Amino acid sequence: GTSGSSELWLGSVPWIEIGLEGGLPLKVAARRQLHAELVEAGELLPVEIEGLKGLRYAVASDAALLDQAEREVTAEASAAAGGSSAMPRAGVAFLAPLDPLVWDREFLRALFGFDYLWEVYVPAAKRRWGYYVLPLLYGDRLVGRIEPRIDRKAGTLRILGLWWEDDFDPLADPAFAAAFAEAVRAHLAFGGVTRVAWPPTARHRTFVKAVKPAL
Repeated sequence: GTSGSSELWLGSVPWIEIGLEGGLPLKVAARRQLHAELVEAGELLPVEIEGLKGLRYAVASDAALLDQAEREVTAEASAAAGGSSAMPRAGVAFLAPLDPLVWDREFLRALFGFDYLWEVYVPAAKRRWGYYVLPLLYGDRLVGRIEPRIDRKAGTLRILGLWWEDDFDPLADPAFAAAFAEAVRAHLAFGGVTRVAWPPTARHRTFVKAVKPAL
């Protein structure tokens, strides 16, 4: 969109105190002018999202990804209706707190119904989830949260917590456990560790049992 938190726009406009920079006005006015020029040049593509007011904008080089997403949604709708379209395999990703998708908290609530706060700066006693909890993306849904901690000294990825959204059952979709295991393997490689320490809580035992054979 043309709004959102300041992190989305830092570095995109001149931030000088006095005068002009390259003939541009300052701050918000410069942002609006540059945005209009990028749209006119075709560098930014306006995108309308069903159910949300206003336009969003995608970088033109990502047009192929938008086309792919449209094909996947069409295939999903066809499969749900009993059609023969092959469904692409949904993957799992642990989204970083500063991922561009996660920056816009209002967008997350409006599109995904997902309320996310990075609690690293929240006093420990006031945290709802944890110090470094990440959103869990499965296909095109935000289905839960995970708090992974990389312990390089012990060579271990410690999963301190797992939380699922109220409308998501991780065992209801037989493909989810394997997709989750793939994301865990990617995080192991990222951290340069080889072992996983799972949450000790009883409520996760059945899910962990389903994931382990795929690791």
